Amino acid sequence: MKTDPIVKEVRRIRKQIENEAKRDPELFYQHLKKMQKPFSEQIVCRQPKPLVVFKKKKVA
Repeated sequence: MKTDPIVKEVRRIRKQIENEAKRDPELFYQHLKKMQKPFSEQIVCRQPKPLVVFKKKKVA
């Protein structure tokens, strides 16, 4: 299977961030939140769709 150069670059950058965060998930999360902040106006947050509940009909 061929390696996609974009996927390869994304993985390289992810590993770099992981190493900077010393593989600590909390530090990794904080780093991502910090990177996201300048783009907060561009991030789309949609409301969840309402849950649809089907009622069973009683068969006589």
